Amino acid sequence: MNSDMFSQSNLLLELLNSVCVIVGLVFFSLALLTFALCQWSPGVNNVARINICISLLQAHLLFLLRGKFLSLIRRQQVLCAVIAGLLHFLFLSAFVWMFIEGVLLFICVKNLSQISSKKREVLNSGFPGVIGYVVALVVVCVSVGLVPEGYGSEHCWIKHDKGFIWSFLGPVCVILALNMILFIKIVITLNSTLKKLNAEVSQMKQSKVLVFKTLAQCVVLGCSWILGFFTNGSMVLEILFLILNSQQGTFIFLIYCVLNNEVRQQYRKFFRCLCCGRKKTL
Repeated sequence: MNSDMFSQSNLLLELLNSVCVIVGLVFFSLALLTFALCQWSPGVNNVARINICISLLQAHLLFLLRGKFLSLIRRQQVLCAVIAGLLHFLFLSAFVWMFIEGVLLFICVKNLSQISSKKREVLNSGFPGVIGYVVALVVVCVSVGLVPEGYGSEHCWIKHDKGFIWSFLGPVCVILALNMILFIKIVITLNSTLKKLNAEVSQMKQSKVLVFKTLAQCVVLGCSWILGFFTNGSMVLEILFLILNSQQGTFIFLIYCVLNNEVRQQYRKFFRCLCCGRKKTL
């Protein structure tokens, strides 16, 4: 009876995982299409967000395929280890890009009167692009060099032996801690700058909204992994972790696309054109 209940709960988790990850992938795709095709105001640059979505889209897609073909992949130990290494790289690069977005936001707030020029200057240098992926690649390469057998657990993920899991959790905790320090500094700087600067109301509002959205993104991306520390076999916490982790694309789409008035207007225009086109064909 206990074994039957255990197998049923595993099947339920697998089904829930598949459905949630597929939904998350759809919203990651919608967010990427919105970032790429919609017209954004001059002060907005979505380079960091696009790369976060690209990294997480690939990671969640690979995670889904790994779950579907796990029994076959397990037989090939090298393939299992390679998939674990790729997942490590993709998830970690998303966190590095999240930190880069925090740094770019800090630059914007620090130079509030020159938001677009300063941000473009940093982005056009190509420096963030190098950091975004190279840091994650270096961590993975060092991890492989130090513990070659650390990848390829039973679920084709990082092994917990010898504390190797901290090759992922360590950098994530450092990035989350740095982001929290950055956001505290950003809020303090924003308040003092807006008091001194005779800025337009729209500019002040835009800066405050951007800080809120980036902070919300940081919480969404980091909260699920922090929750992962405390699952310890608890079914409720495991389901909560699964839902939060898989719906990162949904949250990003809601925060940056649905809650953006300019983007909503462009959505309305698109659907009007779509409806008009259908009426003409009919």
